[in-house]
Amino acid sequence: MNKTKLTARICVLLAACILFPAVFTACDSGEKWTEAQNRKAVLITIWFLVEDSTTQEAVEKVQKELNYITEQKYTTRIVLKALKRGEYEAEVARLFEAYDDEQARLKEEEEISKSKEKASKEQARKEKAAGITQAPTRRPTDPPKTTELYTEKIEWPKEKKDQFDIFLITSSSMFQELAEDKRLEALDEELGTKAKVLKEYIHPSIMMAGQYGGSTLAIPTNKIIGKATYIALNKRLVEEFNIAAQASIDAFEAAEAAKKEKAEAAGEDAVEAEETEEAEEEVIVKLNKLDLKKVSEYQHLTQYLEWVKANKSDIALINGPFESIKNFNELFPEMPGFAAVSASGKTPVYVPEQEPTEPPTTKATEPPTDDEGKLITEDPLETTIPPTTNKPKNTPAKTTLAPDKASMVNRYTAAAFVTIAKLNQEYREKGLFEAGNAAGKERAAYIATGTLEDRLAWEAADKANGFDYEYILYANPVADRFDLQNGMYAVSVSSKVTVSRCMEIITLMNTNKQFKNLFAYGINKVHYIYNDNNRVERINNNYLVNPNYTGNQFVADLMEGDNPNKLEIAKEHNLNVVNSVFMNIYIDKTKLTPESEEAIPKIYELSKEVNRALLDGNIPSQYEDIDDYISGYVTPGFEDAGWTELMADLKGQVAPPSD
Repeated sequence: MNKTKLTARICVLLAACILFPAVFTACDSGEKWTEAQNRKAVLITIWFLVEDSTTQEAVEKVQKELNYITEQKYTTRIVLKALKRGEYEAEVARLFEAYDDEQARLKEEEEISKSKEKASKEQARKEKAAGITQAPTRRPTDPPKTTELYTEKIEWPKEKKDQFDIFLITSSSMFQELAEDKRLEALDEELGTKAKVLKEYIHPSIMMAGQYGGSTLAIPTNKIIGKATYIALNKRLVEEFNIAAQASIDAFEAAEAAKKEKAEAAGEDAVEAEETEEAEEEVIVKLNKLDLKKVSEYQHLTQYLEWVKANKSDIALINGPFESIKNFNELFPEMPGFAAVSASGKTPVYVPEQEPTEPPTTKATEPPTDDEGKLITEDPLETTIPPTTNKPKNTPAKTTLAPDKASMVNRYTAAAFVTIAKLNQEYREKGLFEAGNAAGKERAAYIATGTLEDRLAWEAADKANGFDYEYILYANPVADRFDLQNGMYAVSVSSKVTVSRCMEIITLMNTNKQFKNLFAYGINKVHYIYNDNNRVERINNNYLVNPNYTGNQFVADLMEGDNPNKLEIAKEHNLNVVNSVFMNIYIDKTKLTPESEEAIPKIYELSKEVNRALLDGNIPSQYEDIDDYISGYVTPGFEDAGWTELMADLKGQVAPPSD
């Protein structure tokens, strides 16, 4: 590779880097081979999950290739410990049990040693008092000194029994349990020094997800964050509606002016007769024009949908019922619909000083090839900017790392939920929800949840069918720990290797394209090939790993089928992220009162019942309306289930009292 080009590439400084889950490099990114020669050789185990089709032979081949990088760069040899889904967490638990047994043994040996030392000193004191002396002990001869700093033959340490160094955390519950049990090493010191580059490669919300109790205990996988909810509005129909609305406005204003003129001409004595006559006149409905830039709630669509139903019988209306997606943060995502929630966060992680640009339309840069069309590989010892990644746009913005304050409520009695429930009832009664499957049909509007990449795919499909919709962001994507903590790497307290050496490998996993490609896909021409589009295409499933379990997703080459603008689109999507108010709040159920523990399953069952009744409109007939149902059944039902006691307990952990 041309030295000038390499130097230019690895020394690029990217402006406003923290804005994006982008990948970029810095000069002096790691120790060179000449500097690594004098380092102590270490062996590090990496424990992770693989799919059932993965073979041990394939894992060992990948391990050998990874060691070509780590042995030269860091004088570190790694051992991959690949486990299947059904055995992984049980093995992690066993390894920590083995660590506990070892600690207990060491403590016992230390106590025995102290006891022997104490007895020896006591014996020496007695002998001294009795005038008994011992011959002096000869010190062993010191080994000959040597000035040789390095030999080409490195003595690599052997893997120790139950050696447990770097390992994958697969869920939020696993992380919380390990953090509470103090099983994880703190990584903040390294993040402030040699591993600080990770803060530039990884979205700040994602880094927050690795925190517990004020310390960073794991490095999450950098990726696209959460899903947004969009309202798609048919531009053609909205334009027609606005023409009709303007006509109705003109007619209404003309009628009002005529009535005023008639009343003035007839005088006060004719008012009663005029009112009688007016009752017999045709009522002119005043339609309000629909401004696409001002649509933010479902209620804004009512008149438009009524007009479409009355005038466009062949058009599907809107999918429903609506859910109060943007109003609440889930406290217990493992119990969907649970009544205890917080008002949703409103402050985006990024507050741009200029509006985010439109989604990219230009094709991303392809991986470089030589004159013969062969893929050019980069120096495996350098942190790299993947050639498939465009530089992030300079979008100045302020970063808000602190989530909005949690404010606990019962979703089923909160005004935001009740408003949506009443709107659903109104739409059902008016017949504004589309009937049956509207796939492939032209629609007045539809609600869809997904990433920005999903949205672009919907848009392309709509246009292919001859439809044109305006997509309005209704609810921001939310960064929550339950999503982000699925795929983090941590350093075990049982590790026989220093945190610093382990963090070097975790940093490689998140910043080095060659390491990431190997760890994620296996070996080129053995497990995958680069096809004619220079995309990764698997040729077998002998080495198959969930990409979420292999570090920074923005470092690897793209796979066949990926959108060529995938990385740019993800950056744009992540600009709209809002942090969950529960990002770093952990409910310790063992600290709840027995009454609260008993209340949780009761409240969950009641939550499911009430949720369906209100969303689907299946309110028991003895209740007049939604308000009557809530006051007569929902509120007393939750109280009887233990709501007040549970809320007092939960609020104590969500917002503990200040000193």
